[in-house]
Amino acid sequence: MPVEQIDDPDLKFKPTLKLIQFVKKHVSAKDASENIRLLKKSSRNCDVILKLEDIKWINDYLVQYRKTSDVQVYLHELIDGNSISLPSPKVTPRNPILEARIQKLTAQQNSRAYDAMTKNIDPQKKHFPEDTIAFQMKEMNRHLIAIAQFIFSVMAAFAFGFIGIELIIGDLDFGFRLLLGIMCGLIVALAEIYFLAKILNEEEYMHSTPIHKKPHQE
Repeated sequence: MPVEQIDDPDLKFKPTLKLIQFVKKHVSAKDASENIRLLKKSSRNCDVILKLEDIKWINDYLVQYRKTSDVQVYLHELIDGNSISLPSPKVTPRNPILEARIQKLTAQQNSRAYDAMTKNIDPQKKHFPEDTIAFQMKEMNRHLIAIAQFIFSVMAAFAFGFIGIELIIGDLDFGFRLLLGIMCGLIVALAEIYFLAKILNEEEYMHSTPIHKKPHQE
């Protein structure tokens, strides 16, 4: 599924009881960060969430604290068993119509792959129509005819713009006739390309639909 940008990239730490007790006893509120001050004023079951900069501040404080205290306290001892919340992006649900389309295409692809793997051992699937030379020649002829129709249509449109309009209106400048022929040919070419792409897409969809089925008994 598509994901959005992460709104809050900060790591969030749920303070442990050891950390809360240490902050309440040994940390000065006026020099601490905002979250540390809130932690010092909170109860035992506090809902204060610390961020990475707060953990870094505590680590720096512990470095100075160990220099003046006989008790050596380290950061990993205070945050042992700490709960960490990692930043995560919001997941945008897919369009149900698109999801259904993807599932359908995936099923068709899996069906074609299964047919290709089993056609050598299944007599009814051993020879697909598309595997024959006649089918390939027929498809080639269809494509050649479509290309020829495209070329003739564009040439006819160019001839109409270059010659036909002059016959209807009268004498025209050669450059203007040439421009009319190119414009007419370009318009017809774009229309032909659209319909040709539409037909090829429909043929691809028809070929992707599994038509060779065999009931299997379990």
